[in-house]
Amino acid sequence: MLVGLDEARQAKLVRLLVGPRRSPAQSLAWMAGLLIVPTVVRAALDTGSLGRPFVTYWPALLIASLALELRYALAYTVIASLLAQWLFGGELWFSQVSVVRVLFFGLFVLSGAFTVFIGSMLRQTMRRLGEVNDQRESYNRELRHRVRNMLTLIQALASRGPKATSAMDFYKEFSLRIEGLAAASDLLQIGAEAEGKLPQLVRQTVAPFDRDGRIQLSGEPCLLPADSCIPLIMALHELCTNAVKHGALSGERGHVELSWFIGPEGSTLYVLWTERGGPQVSPPKREGIGMKLLMPHPGLDGVELTFDPAGVWCEFRIEGAKRL
Repeated sequence: MLVGLDEARQAKLVRLLVGPRRSPAQSLAWMAGLLIVPTVVRAALDTGSLGRPFVTYWPALLIASLALELRYALAYTVIASLLAQWLFGGELWFSQVSVVRVLFFGLFVLSGAFTVFIGSMLRQTMRRLGEVNDQRESYNRELRHRVRNMLTLIQALASRGPKATSAMDFYKEFSLRIEGLAAASDLLQIGAEAEGKLPQLVRQTVAPFDRDGRIQLSGEPCLLPADSCIPLIMALHELCTNAVKHGALSGERGHVELSWFIGPEGSTLYVLWTERGGPQVSPPKREGIGMKLLMPHPGLDGVELTFDPAGVWCEFRIEGAKRL
């Protein structure tokens, strides 16, 4: 624990030290600084008369093991040991080889290497924790967006409900739509644990939005890679939500054609979403978080989204699919 700093500042300092992946030039600059500072400090204290020439270099070695990649940290250990022994130890250790000198140098190498490897493990662990935290924040943002979309969609379903002859009839049909929406949301957990099958996954995803069979599905049975299930479900959910709010499913005459096929290479899946018969389309004035779901990212290797005036058109490309 760093004395005098609260936990937030400690965490920020550690992230600045451990987090960045430094270029070769930056790593060499760090090595130079971590050699110059302890050398100047040691020279200011004494010129070697107190012995222990490496004493001021140990803190710098610890910093190097955390801030630098393994090969640079090991190189720093070798250079710092030779420099310290030469400047403050009287002579290089191998100028007069003896059993005692070799033994002590071997112990030094082991302790230095141990320090470097422990620092390297800590650095990798901290970076992994940082990636997990970033992923968690991304999921939280997407979750908030989905909740807002869900509430808007519920309002849309309620306002465009059937012309029921009684309140009870409307309640029954509206409840069925809400249950279907909940079932589609449950698919997100399925995608995190197993490969998804088409057309089952697509059919369950779009079912809550499919009024009177106006989302037409066509495609061959196939198997999605596990990493593509959640991105595809969320992307289709976003397209369905926008279609109900603004697009082809917002009126009574529009429809959606959702098709897919595996390309000639045998492992690339193409999913095509086409809206027809809805109101005239124009590009959004601003890109919200929902648009990020319709961009290429891990699991969706390619996304092409077009705001055709006749209807939104979107194509997804997914690598690693298999025919069933």
